[in-house]
Amino acid sequence: MESSPSTDSSFRQSYTERDRIEENRFEDDRRRRMGMAIAIIPFGIAMALIVQYINIVVAIDDADWRYVLHRPNFSHIVKLSLAPIIGGGVTMFFAGLIATSVAGREGRFLPYFMTAIIFALTMPLLVSTLLPANLFLLEITGLTFSESTAGEAFSSWIWSTPFFVLTYAMTGMKQAFWAGAASVLLAAGVFKFNGPNSDSFSLLRSLAVTSVVSLVVVWVVMFGPLGIFEMLFDSFRITKTG
Repeated sequence: MESSPSTDSSFRQSYTERDRIEENRFEDDRRRRMGMAIAIIPFGIAMALIVQYINIVVAIDDADWRYVLHRPNFSHIVKLSLAPIIGGGVTMFFAGLIATSVAGREGRFLPYFMTAIIFALTMPLLVSTLLPANLFLLEITGLTFSESTAGEAFSSWIWSTPFFVLTYAMTGMKQAFWAGAASVLLAAGVFKFNGPNSDSFSLLRSLAVTSVVSLVVVWVVMFGPLGIFEMLFDSFRITKTG
């Protein structure tokens, strides 16, 4: 018995409608995962800046036994901020994107845990790779801290980068892990009120909130109570020398 044309047409319409619904569902999921990865970028930048800020002070202390702990010259921090801004932002974006792709955005803890781990493993590598380039850029723009030619700066960048990357990554992994953990804790707090699983999720609103929170955290560490600065310094110094 042959099916009528109207029956065949209704079957085709139902399959088409089902495919459209599935396509919209996957597209919405992709958009929300991308939104989550973008929204946490400011946290990655903030934590990379803080790690480098404390590392600079630790390096000064290691180089001069007479050094008395005080906040470093802020202009030097600004000049060296390009590497952690790019490195922290890029690694946090890809960490969030990979974590939500693998674990899904519905998970309660796994996406955040994976984001922290991926960030901790990749941020020191990328920042340490970019720092010599940052210094080279300062040399050719005349904003450097020392006297040397652009050729000498470029040569130093090329030859010192492999060892510098290895040293920075090995000594900075623990700090990067705690930075990643702090980032996802902040993200979890923000997303609890306006997360990617919420029907009212807005990327611009979430990005604005994470940016403000990140600025506050950076300000507190760099200009806030000296006790916080000293605590982080002691923690980083023990990690490097212990």
